[in-house]
Amino acid sequence: MSILREKDEAHLVTDSDRAELQSHFPYAGIHLNELSLQEERLLLFHLRGMSKAAAGRAAGYSDIDRVYSIFKQQKFQNALQYLRNEMREEIKFDRDTATTMYLEAHRKAATSTEEKNVVDSLCKLHGLFVPENATQININVDKVQQLEKLSDAELLKLAGEDQNYLEPGDGD
Repeated sequence: MSILREKDEAHLVTDSDRAELQSHFPYAGIHLNELSLQEERLLLFHLRGMSKAAAGRAAGYSDIDRVYSIFKQQKFQNALQYLRNEMREEIKFDRDTATTMYLEAHRKAATSTEEKNVVDSLCKLHGLFVPENATQININVDKVQQLEKLSDAELLKLAGEDQNYLEPGDGD
C-alpha cells in the first residue's frame, strides 16, 4: 500500500493516491464518492502521520471543529480503521528483520562498546541470556519480633551459612 509517501511529499495528494485510497473503500464498507475529495485528503494526510489538526489544515479546512466532527463520523472511522489494519499487515517486522538490522548495526559499529551492545541485544532477542541462578532463601516467620530475638549464630543457621560467615578472613 503506497498511500504513505516520503516526508517531503507529505503535503501532496496525487490522483493516483486518491485512486489507491478509493480502491480500498469497498473493503472498508465505504461507497465510492461517499467521502468528499477534501475528506479523502484529510484521511490520507492523517494516515501519513499528521495530527488531526495538521491534517485538517493540509486538507484545506479552516474550521478545526469541523475536522474533529469528520473524524467522529462512522464512515470515516471505518475507513481509518480498515486502512490502519492494512498498514499493520503490510509492515512485517519479525525476529529475522530485527536480526538483520542488528547485524548491520554491528557491522557499522565504530567502537567495541557499540559492538557489545549489539551482541547483547541479539542475545536478548534470541533468548540466549540465561538468568543467573541466585540463591534464594525463604524463611517463614509469624512475627518479625521472633527474628529480632534470635542471636547472630541462629540467624546464620536459618540462612544456611556457616557461623564464621561474618568473621573477617585472610582475604578481607
